Amino acid sequence: MHALIANRKQPAAPADMPACSEPVEIIRPLLPHVVHVRREGAVLHASPAVRDENVLSVNITLGCAQRCAFCCIRAQPFYPGDDVVYLFTNTAKLLKAELAGGRRKPRAVYVSPATDPFPPMAEVQAATAQVVDTVARHGVECWLMTRGYIRPSVLEVFAAHRDRVKVTVGLTTLDRRLQRLLEPLAAPPRLRLRQIAQLRARGIGVKVSLEPLIPGLTDTRSNLQDLLEALAERGVRHVSTSYLFMRSRIQDNLLPALAALGWDQPVLEAFAEGPILSSGGLAAARYLPKPRRQRGYASLMALGANYGITVSVCATTNPDFYTPKVPAPDSASQEPLFSRQSLAQARSSLS
Repeated sequence: MHALIANRKQPAAPADMPACSEPVEIIRPLLPHVVHVRREGAVLHASPAVRDENVLSVNITLGCAQRCAFCCIRAQPFYPGDDVVYLFTNTAKLLKAELAGGRRKPRAVYVSPATDPFPPMAEVQAATAQVVDTVARHGVECWLMTRGYIRPSVLEVFAAHRDRVKVTVGLTTLDRRLQRLLEPLAAPPRLRLRQIAQLRARGIGVKVSLEPLIPGLTDTRSNLQDLLEALAERGVRHVSTSYLFMRSRIQDNLLPALAALGWDQPVLEAFAEGPILSSGGLAAARYLPKPRRQRGYASLMALGANYGITVSVCATTNPDFYTPKVPAPDSASQEPLFSRQSLAQARSSLS
């Protein structure tokens, strides 16, 4: 991990460079090939991203088509590469048998946490819809997170099970050029905003996650203000958030996109003094220094208040923000995220 943040000699970026202020040539990657495979054995499993033994997970594919530069899954040893996606064709059938068996049903099933369930591939989305339909028919909630475009046929399945479907939409920026560098094959931001409105109109539970925040690039006031204003116009009153964390392979995928903006060096410098932490079942990673994250979150909270939007911070990706107790801590035993003074200062700076 000591080589995680490499020493790279480059000219310092401007102190306040607007995102994508210079023309950047963006080449849209080709979609990966889809290979159909059958799976055997149990499909439901615990997920390190969810700290609840009553919430299990199921993956639709191995591999992802979105190719997000900051993705931690693309940095995993089991990731098959960007050129192929393995689609498990019998997942819904196995799930039906598993949920109908004698085991106690989970409270919820997190559908496809290791890959976006809504890539620009009709056959993958159809498989996702089958899984959601199967799980919901057994009286179990379905949780999904996406940066993709959900096809109308899938939305109809969601609407039929609206009481048991909860969708989180991830957003980083409304700047289309910046978004195409960070999330090459994800849906355009404006399309995701329309989709949030469509989900709400159908009575489907929808949440919004503004993540990952990238220091100096997507956590700026101008970037977040545009996002919050657009979300407030669509009736969103709460968002969750988290800062980017680094591992060696994440850095390898992310730096080319940042270098196209001239922003790789500032990000490397921001992480240089950060701690290496582990969180639950997640592998160790390098985080921004805790005070830097606290200031960023406080500023976002203060800015969100201007639009009637509250902000929650992900505990899993901020393991040093909480001091776990046995039994699980209540609010009084948790280490506070921010002092009243720091939050007041952030609000003052935004007024």
